[in-house]
Amino acid sequence: MSELQKIGLIAARYDISSRTLRYYEEVGILKSTRREDSSYRYYDSEAINRLEQILLLRKMQLPIKDICDIFSSTDMQIAIDAFMRKLRSLEREIEELEGLKEIIDSFLGLLREKGYNRADGFRLLQEQSETNSLKVESKKEKKPLNKEAFMMENITGKLTEQEVRIIELKPMKVAYYCALSASPEKDAWDVMLKWAEEKGLRDLSTTRYFGFNNPCPTPDNPVYGYEVWITVSDNELESDDIKIKEFSGGLYAVTNTFLYNIGERWMGLAKWVEEGNFDFGKHQGLEESIAPSRMWHNENTQLDLYCPINEK
Repeated sequence: MSELQKIGLIAARYDISSRTLRYYEEVGILKSTRREDSSYRYYDSEAINRLEQILLLRKMQLPIKDICDIFSSTDMQIAIDAFMRKLRSLEREIEELEGLKEIIDSFLGLLREKGYNRADGFRLLQEQSETNSLKVESKKEKKPLNKEAFMMENITGKLTEQEVRIIELKPMKVAYYCALSASPEKDAWDVMLKWAEEKGLRDLSTTRYFGFNNPCPTPDNPVYGYEVWITVSDNELESDDIKIKEFSGGLYAVTNTFLYNIGERWMGLAKWVEEGNFDFGKHQGLEESIAPSRMWHNENTQLDLYCPINEK
C-alpha cells in the first residue's frame, strides 16, 4: 500500500480514535505525513504497518512505555525483558484467578451439601475468605488507578455497571471560548486557562472546567472546533474573546478516562447508554478536566466524560 491514507480513514479502519493516533505520534511511536496543500495527517504503508504492530502489542497488554522502548532500540533484549515482565504479571493473575475459582467452588459445595440459610452461608463465606486470603478492602486500602491496567481492561470499549455513575449537573453560569483549528483542544484550553489565571479563578476550589467538540471533526475536514467552559460567579463580566452564558444542567451517564484513551472511552460510554435503561439526551455532552493545568501536556491527564441521558 503506497498511497497515503487520511487519519479519519485509518481511525475508522482500525476502530480507534483520531485522538489515539495523535497520542501515538506525541510519544514518538508513529509518524504521519503532511502535504503542503492540506492540514490533514496522512499515513503511508510504513506508518500503517507500524500502527498494526502497535495495536498488536497493545492487545498483548504491553504498556506504552515498553512499546516506546522496543521501537527506539535495536537491542532485542529490550523486547525480551518487556515480554518477560508481562509474562510474570499474567502468571500472577492466573494464580489469583485459580485461587478465586477454588474458593467459589469450595463455597458452592459446602452450601449445597449442608443446606445453610443465607445468614449462615455468608458467615461461612467470610470464614472461607480469611482462610484463603481473600480479603475485602476498604476505600482507604484500595490502590490508586493504574493507567495501563485501565487501558487494557477497556481495550474493547465495553464498560461495566461499576464504571458508570449517574449524575445530575445543576444549572451553572460559565465563561466560554471556542477554537477552530486542526488541534483546537490545546488552543481553546490555553486561552481559557490564561484568562482564568488572570481572573483568580484557578485559586478557587469551586471552579470547574469542561470542554467538548464544537463542531465535531469529520473525515473530510481536518479543521474542527473545541469549546471550553469554566464556571464563574453571577457577577463575572465578558471580555472581547471570552463570553458568558447560562447552562441549564441535566442528567448524565459519567465515566472516567485518561487523555490518550478518550475516543475509545467515549464510544464505550455511548454503547453503555444505548444498551441500558436510558435514552440519549439532547443537552450538551461534556468532558470535565480534573487537573486542567495538565491538559494536552501530559499523558496521565484524567477526565470525566459526561454523556447526556434521559430516563426511559
